[in-house]
Amino acid sequence: MPQISEAVRRDQRLVKSEFERLFHTAPAERPAPNDFIWTLDRYLIVEDLVLTPTLENHVARGGERCRRLLDDFESMNLKLRHMRQYETTEPSFDAAMRAIWVDLEPHIREEASEDLDRLEQNMARSDSEALGQKYEHIKELLQKPYGKGGVPDARTLDAILEMPRQELMTKIGACT
Repeated sequence: MPQISEAVRRDQRLVKSEFERLFHTAPAERPAPNDFIWTLDRYLIVEDLVLTPTLENHVARGGERCRRLLDDFESMNLKLRHMRQYETTEPSFDAAMRAIWVDLEPHIREEASEDLDRLEQNMARSDSEALGQKYEHIKELLQKPYGKGGVPDARTLDAILEMPRQELMTKIGACT
């Protein structure tokens, strides 16, 4: 059973990989950005539901970090919606991708090098494994309608990006 830090870091690697695959492909040969958008948004949603509240409860100055994570989340979500307006061959698409990376890179770096280590130090291994399991379970709930490795169609992806987080959490059964 993975600890919470292992589950999060695995997702971070996946997000980076999808970003690099999309951004470092020649514009004329780029795939649709839906894989990257879905990978990043799913990571942000699960993080918002599992990691953020845990940091607030288990790490000193966790409330401050949670506010920053929420700001990151809102900024990246807004930038994802903005990016959807452009074709992958347009220069504005590259600019939108760079804008996402401006938020994403420090978010991942701080989380991986500070937050997750502090969290693991302040939790029993069994609690961390239970959170890792919860993280994976919510990720599976989000993925289930699209099959393993599947991605929502453009219309569904747009609806997910536009939906208020509380409403989305209720719809997937992550809260009541």
